[in-house]
Amino acid sequence: MSENDIRKWLSHITETVKARDLNQHMNLVSENVAVYGMPSGKTLSYADWRSRRKSEFQRGLLKSLAYNNLKIKTIGLRRLIFDIEEIMDGTNGDMAIINKQVILEQDMDDAWRVVEETIKNWKFIKGRN
Repeated sequence: MSENDIRKWLSHITETVKARDLNQHMNLVSENVAVYGMPSGKTLSYADWRSRRKSEFQRGLLKSLAYNNLKIKTIGLRRLIFDIEEIMDGTNGDMAIINKQVILEQDMDDAWRVVEETIKNWKFIKGRN
């Protein structure tokens, strides 16, 4: 129920991407997750997230995730809300910088999982390949 829990969750997300471990990655995501503010206007579900990550891992498209500028909004007993800058680094040199709000909830098994993300803005940087 603290900044430490947020930082641990962020660390686990980055580690699962680096290892391309889809099962452990998706264990950090609630089956009821909703991602709002996608450039397409679509709201992503758990199945969408899983499908996207599976494709990125299998095709070797996503090199890493990194996080900067953590701003905690709410610390509750079973809910953490924060703003963060996510840097998605593609293997082709492309990069996406996404500013978003993340809501984590502590599940019945005591694991913290993302239940909602709202993308506030994003910037795409084309690689020099």
